[in-house]
Amino acid sequence: MRFRVGTKAVAVLGLVLLLTGCWGNLPVNDRILVLCMGIDPAKSPNQFTVTFQSPTPSSVTNSSQGGSTGSGGQSDVFAVKGTGQSLEAAFNQAQAKVSKDLYLGQLQVLVISNQLKPALLKRAITSLQSIGTLDKTPYIVVANGSTFKILQQISPQAKFPSLYFISLFGCVSCQTDALGMRFWQYLVRIDTRGVDPYVPVALPFSQGYSVDRVALYRGYHYVTMLDPTQTTTFGILQGLAHKVSLYVPKFHATVAFLTGPSLLTTQVVDGQIRAIFDVHLTAMLMGLDPHSETTQKVSDISQMASQILARRGVTLIRQLQHQDVDPLGIGRMLSWQHPGTFSHYPHWHEEYPKVHVIVHCVVKITDVGTTK
Repeated sequence: MRFRVGTKAVAVLGLVLLLTGCWGNLPVNDRILVLCMGIDPAKSPNQFTVTFQSPTPSSVTNSSQGGSTGSGGQSDVFAVKGTGQSLEAAFNQAQAKVSKDLYLGQLQVLVISNQLKPALLKRAITSLQSIGTLDKTPYIVVANGSTFKILQQISPQAKFPSLYFISLFGCVSCQTDALGMRFWQYLVRIDTRGVDPYVPVALPFSQGYSVDRVALYRGYHYVTMLDPTQTTTFGILQGLAHKVSLYVPKFHATVAFLTGPSLLTTQVVDGQIRAIFDVHLTAMLMGLDPHSETTQKVSDISQMASQILARRGVTLIRQLQHQDVDPLGIGRMLSWQHPGTFSHYPHWHEEYPKVHVIVHCVVKITDVGTTK
């Protein structure tokens, strides 16, 4: 779609000026700092609703003084909504409802609904990239339905949704699957042929959030959501999993704290593309009766755990091929290692389902613990 230079320049200038929430250098107390933003489809099929969530002044004061927030029935956050065919229109509607300037320069979490149609999602993401004060570091999270339900939820670990997700995704050693996705990483995947975006899914429940799944996209098209076991397998294949566990029923034992790298390589043999995942994990063995522990038994458990994870890996990748989505970046790796071959496939998703996949997995048990 082409625009006249004058119209495009005015539109971009208007978007930048309006969405920065300031014209000049306003003091903080004259701004509303938006920490979380949610984007939902609106009732009209060509519009979306944007929720701008900010901390209340009292909650910021209480937090800075070390006090508790949300006391006296007061909420820690407040939200204002706007609806329109563009992010600019939604922002203008929301801005008209508050007396201070909405400021997006401190945005930390962007929540998108998996119900957004591709055209709407693309329009929103493209607009976000045009905001001068918005950097590309906020975390991006998917809501299964309404983003407003996610932004309303209170976590015991952190009152503000932004603080919860930052602490979850920002600490590699304290999370199960290190699958946090920054906005800039999402943009790279959107713009790179041969790799598709994945985004963590936040599901609200009575005690806060459950973030143990990922949503998969083909470009701007939502494809599917992996369940927790598939998500763990996905994290292992990515080489990003930390502290995940595997129960080995034959031995009534648990292989815990699985972590380690995964190396993806590609080969072209007689015109057939192969993708090989070499996964090396270290772990601790838990729950085994100390009286029955032997070197041979530990070795057998290690081999069985390796076989189980390898089968899970192949099963997951075959499912991804069937659904024609490549979040593991097999095509991207092929383009790096065999650019000539990759160039023969201008439509990678036509060839991707035919790729032969091999998963080699080695689980090395380095310690034996007990749950008693």
